[in-house]
Amino acid sequence: MIRSLSFTYLFVILAVGYLGGALLFREMPLVSVEKLLVLFDGRVVEGHGANFIKPVLMNAVFFLVAFGLSLVKKLRFLVTFIGALKCVLFGLSTGFLLSTGMKMLAYTVWWFPFQLAICYLLLLFCAILKPPFFIRTVGQRKRNDKALLFLLGLAILVTAIEYSVFYYILK
Repeated sequence: MIRSLSFTYLFVILAVGYLGGALLFREMPLVSVEKLLVLFDGRVVEGHGANFIKPVLMNAVFFLVAFGLSLVKKLRFLVTFIGALKCVLFGLSTGFLLSTGMKMLAYTVWWFPFQLAICYLLLLFCAILKPPFFIRTVGQRKRNDKALLFLLGLAILVTAIEYSVFYYILK
């Protein structure tokens, strides 16, 4: 029961963050949205002309910041916030892509499934670093570093597949 509750908990965070980003898109001026999205993933705004390395680095930064915050006991509460922030950027990017006339096939093949997977992997990573309140343990139990490495490897694999789809299939 507790394990299934944690997956539901993470999907609720993902859904609320995604919807929050979509609603934020409606309230922000388009120029501000473009500047923000170029910072996090230039492919959303510039398409195939965007820098190849910057989105990979931004994905890595989310994982590194979450890991770094988990090392400081007083800042550990921000770990889940980092995952939720990525979900908000996912919703904001989706709103921008759909409003600027991206083809639905490209959206359903490239953007949505891969960003959903990366956001969920980041949330799982954050949940291992700082478990939700209902599954915290008492005592000196160590976290599962093998699961962290597995999730990190899986995120790298999903990102590599996403780049392959974007640069080679959706030319």
